[in-house]
Amino acid sequence: MKNKKITIGVITTAMLVGGILFAQDACLAAITAPSGTGLPSGTIVSSISKIIKTLAEFVGGLSVLMIVISGIMYISSGGDSGRVETAKSMLLYSIIGLIVALLAWVIVKSVIGAV
Repeated sequence: MKNKKITIGVITTAMLVGGILFAQDACLAAITAPSGTGLPSGTIVSSISKIIKTLAEFVGGLSVLMIVISGIMYISSGGDSGRVETAKSMLLYSIIGLIVALLAWVIVKSVIGAV
């Protein structure tokens, strides 16, 4: 039950972040950082998109690594049912993480295309 709540929370957060980015007004997209402040150039939307893209790449890479590790755990379990179940649940959550990262990437690409 707790894992289901965590999964629903992650998916809801991804949807809310995407909704916030889609709700940006054209005048907000035109706001840029003042010159001479040392802030990165570009609009607020592009900065948020870069952050989400970086996070999605990190989570995607971590998910792939965890899929490999769970496969190694499954192969080396030696028939121990506890280790097999641990490896299976690790694989399941790694795949869920990869799907969330891919969805975040799709949302960022959609936002960049819309702005």
